[in-house]
Amino acid sequence: GTGLASNTRIWLASDFVGLGNGLPMSLDGVSVTINGKSAAVYYISPTQLNVQAPTDSSLGTVSVVVKNSSGTASGTTTLQNYSPAFFPLTAPGNPLGPPVYAAAVHLDGAIVVPAGFYGTAATTRPATPGETIEIYGTGFGPTNPPVAAGLLVPGAAPLTDPTQLQIRIGGVLASVSFAGITAVGEYQFNVVIPALPDGDQPIVATIGGLTSQTGISIPIKN
Repeated sequence: GTGLASNTRIWLASDFVGLGNGLPMSLDGVSVTINGKSAAVYYISPTQLNVQAPTDSSLGTVSVVVKNSSGTASGTTTLQNYSPAFFPLTAPGNPLGPPVYAAAVHLDGAIVVPAGFYGTAATTRPATPGETIEIYGTGFGPTNPPVAAGLLVPGAAPLTDPTQLQIRIGGVLASVSFAGITAVGEYQFNVVIPALPDGDQPIVATIGGLTSQTGISIPIKN
């Protein structure tokens, strides 16, 4: 949108003072409600807000209201149990892509993108068939134990029904040893890379009858 905030920033440690295990529900006077419930605010800018949808048993079309010092703006969105998506990684020189890779790391912490993708700023290398990598996304639904929105995540919580989840890389069903929420709004998947040829292989997740975004890949190097 436009005029959503007067400055640009993410939440800081100072925004959590006095909240216990709660998340900030406003930044610099910018707040959002979804279906009348306050949404935690992670990022503000004049044209974009990043917020966490609050816990809600309602489904379907709901109201979205943004408030700041200049006034109020309202609209609608669709609330549903699942809205799976992988966090994307793009090249610094082309932030809109392509290429676009799923946010993932090797178990030693190296980022799963082509070697040199970020120059000397980070250690990077493609994935190798047979290895386990950690892939990150959002919107993959309820967990057991439940993790309420608006609060810090106390520890890793697996998906309530991991049998619903399928992750395919290069069209091949991958083995998933862990799937669950590990941080605010962030799900982690420990995935074994299938036997695939070298190159950028598309990755797609399906859960609850919904599919993650297209045009995103995992780089493979045998």
